[in-house]
Amino acid sequence: MSVNEIKKDTFWRFNHEGFQKNVEANCLNSLKQFKKIMRSYIFFHLSFLGLLAAEVTAFFLFLTLLFQTSLIAFSLAAILLTGFTYLILLFYFQTKKPEQLLELRNYFMLLCKKSLPKSLLHSEYHLSLANAAYRFATQLSREEEPLHPFKPSAISLNHLMRKFTTLCHRKDIQRMKEVLFIVSINEHIQLIKSAPTDLEAHASLANTYVALSRLYQDSEKSKLHAAAQKAIQEFKIIDHYSPEDPWVHAQLASCYHDLKMFDDEIKEYETILQLCPEDKQILFRLGILYFQQGENARGLQIYETLQAMQFSRADELIDFYDANIKQEYHITSL
Repeated sequence: MSVNEIKKDTFWRFNHEGFQKNVEANCLNSLKQFKKIMRSYIFFHLSFLGLLAAEVTAFFLFLTLLFQTSLIAFSLAAILLTGFTYLILLFYFQTKKPEQLLELRNYFMLLCKKSLPKSLLHSEYHLSLANAAYRFATQLSREEEPLHPFKPSAISLNHLMRKFTTLCHRKDIQRMKEVLFIVSINEHIQLIKSAPTDLEAHASLANTYVALSRLYQDSEKSKLHAAAQKAIQEFKIIDHYSPEDPWVHAQLASCYHDLKMFDDEIKEYETILQLCPEDKQILFRLGILYFQQGENARGLQIYETLQAMQFSRADELIDFYDANIKQEYHITSL
């Protein structure tokens, strides 16, 4: 079975549409619970911030106007007590937060399990749960969308508070997504243990590893490298059974790009080009890589080929001619 057949194949033997609706409802329900947890922390920080602001204002008021030693001492003691209480509670809540996220994960997965019939096949059971966890992580990704310019009339206090909450708890969103991706990976592994040559499971697992690796792109490079390497291994398994599928090599090229293994990325695009010699987008990407790696002669050959094929972006490719020079000599700073 080729990967293209896998992607078109409907593996569900139960009410797929009904389960997907339940998963969507569970995602929304769990997302509300997640937001409720995050808002409680925002309320905690804002409450103490407001209290400290009031106490500091009172302190300076007593200091400049009343000159009463007892009131000044009382205000200073109140500030110190509030600050100490805040630090103690902050430490407690920081310790409690991971437990809350795990409880939310368990709550979501329990809701999804209840939606599955008991007679469901082992493979479908684990793949359904894996996809459900992945769906919830995708739902959380939408909460991370960056701020966009709005017209003044479109700005509301509720909108600003929602964006403020998202910015303050971006790491918590990332942590929750990591937990869900790991659940999805574990479900895939359980499936593969019972069906080691199930290409559908390997393809889905590889995609989950890719999503997990991109979660670490801006922070933990060691985890990014580990997750991407695991994705590569899964794609190589698929390539073993379906060696002439361009999709597999495209995914491998993407993983090598994330790992900055550009020579291996070039090899994968060259393999795709052998399978699809008329693919202009692959030629364009390969030409960029040649220029970036200093192989200007091969890059120019790609440029001439694209011009002969009347590719609309051919002239854009020549802009990358000095890409390697800029990287090596920092020509822009000369």
